[in-house]
Amino acid sequence: METKELAFQSFERNQSLLESINRMLIHLRLSKKGVDDKISVADINASKQYISDFMTKLEQLVSTAQNNADPLIGIDLRYRNLVRKYVDAKSKKTQFKSALFKSSPQKVLELINSDTAEDRIKLIDSLAEFRKLVQTHGLSDIRELMGEI
Repeated sequence: METKELAFQSFERNQSLLESINRMLIHLRLSKKGVDDKISVADINASKQYISDFMTKLEQLVSTAQNNADPLIGIDLRYRNLVRKYVDAKSKKTQFKSALFKSSPQKVLELINSDTAEDRIKLIDSLAEFRKLVQTHGLSDIRELMGEI
């Protein structure tokens, strides 16, 4: 596969993930303040499902990467880079402090379906930090697609 095609696929995946994360963050933050966010239940559930599916796959890939069982075969290079960035970020304790980076993607799977206020705060923190990581990762896709401007 060509580099630009991989970058485009990675860009699309990142944008879908960011859209779901942003929708969940808006919903969680406004709900916390008692404000109606006007986001349909179907959209919230679709975002939860997308994030859950992504975190499930990330959990599997991180486990593989940390155990060095396989060299992360079966996924494209850009996805591999995202997994490695997540693993590296986990060691940056002063920069990434949320439950997602202290624990694992499995923690987000637990938090996303919890109704407790404490868990919602942890989910907000985890999704916000993960969004930063995905946005940073996506910059290289944009550079590949558009070139240096």
